[in-house]
Amino acid sequence: MRYLKWGLGLLLLLLIGGYWFARPTLLVGTGYAAKMACSCHYLQNRSLDDIHAADLNFSALKMMSLELREAEKQVEASLFGIVSQVAQYIPGRGCVLLANADQAAPVDLPEISATANALPTYDTLPAGLNLAALKTAVDQAFEPVAGGGTRGIVVLHNGKLVHEQYADGFDANTPLLGWSMTKSWTNALIGIMVKNGELSLEQDHLFPEWENDERAEIRLADLLHMNSGLDWNEAYGGASDATRMLYTQADMADYTMDKALAYDPDTHWVYSSGTTNLLTELIRQTFNDDEAYWQFARDSLFAPAGMQSARIEVDQSGNFVGSSYGWATAQDWARFGQLYLNAGRVGDRQILPEDWVSVSTVPAAGSNGIYGAQIWLPDPAELPDVPKDLFLFRGFQDQRIAVVPSRNCVIVRLGMNEDHKFPLNRFLTDVLAALPPAG
Repeated sequence: MRYLKWGLGLLLLLLIGGYWFARPTLLVGTGYAAKMACSCHYLQNRSLDDIHAADLNFSALKMMSLELREAEKQVEASLFGIVSQVAQYIPGRGCVLLANADQAAPVDLPEISATANALPTYDTLPAGLNLAALKTAVDQAFEPVAGGGTRGIVVLHNGKLVHEQYADGFDANTPLLGWSMTKSWTNALIGIMVKNGELSLEQDHLFPEWENDERAEIRLADLLHMNSGLDWNEAYGGASDATRMLYTQADMADYTMDKALAYDPDTHWVYSSGTTNLLTELIRQTFNDDEAYWQFARDSLFAPAGMQSARIEVDQSGNFVGSSYGWATAQDWARFGQLYLNAGRVGDRQILPEDWVSVSTVPAAGSNGIYGAQIWLPDPAELPDVPKDLFLFRGFQDQRIAVVPSRNCVIVRLGMNEDHKFPLNRFLTDVLAALPPAG
């Protein structure tokens, strides 16, 4: 009997130890499931069953249970009742993960319309535009063998819509998550503040928390280029800095701000979603009140660019999650690409500094030429056949916007990737082959 008691005690200790070892990963998983289910339900009007089957169909997320609390506009995700997290829909904002039970949720804002504002089309098709070949290229992008999970594609040429296509259950009015393409929205917001004289690329001493150590030397340009030198792990397979920040933290900028300096600034490139959320915190600190900050993206970027469906969700502290949580219709994502194709100009209004796009597409130090300032540049290993001047907005699960100045086009792909990685090089070259030639 004594040995049985010892054995049971040891087993109990192992179970408790295993739970505490696994708890960070379990919190990440339930946070991801709650936040995604909430946003997809309230922003896309989809059922929890559909979301579970189509968006939470990988890894341990398959085992999560979801509960809708309609009265509170909340979704709870739980793993066998052991660990759970809750996300809440807030009008005008989207969904917020309630990571800190003792902290209030952000206040409501005026609701955002998801109704599509139709893009212009050609009255007469230009010579060299092969619509049949274009449709074939797009059709292939919706086939499972091509990566599966494509939900929306939009192709613009000369600012005109030449083709759009959607998966069943999605259409031109469905807001779609851009994931890390939201980082390029943050690039634009910083550009607007630079244009207005409220921020400078060379400014340092960015945050009071960094005043007493070497982090005070980090410049705004270093944050933009992902070479701040801050210690960071962006892995997504478990509990990393990135996933802990997104799915366990009420204040994502504060979490990142505490990171130590691992390298001298402007010497070492490390992709970091935390860096981007420091940028949105920096923007926030330039405003006298949060109301002006929360309206800034809409008043200064989205409305002037015609992106009426666009929104950036916030964390529980009210800071824009500028790294990851941008939602817009596929046409509005295309409008953003067109803004950068037009060097930051819409009609006769210069929204971004005139040189902002060219400055933002200069390779960051240490990036091996594949990253600018919250904007991706072509990696020859991935995109060997695309035009040299192409640049990209990129997000998790193969969200992609390709901007190709030499071909005067914007190509948008949104959705998921399932069993295979989306064949971006082939897709882009096939689409470009169907468009009018350069010149």
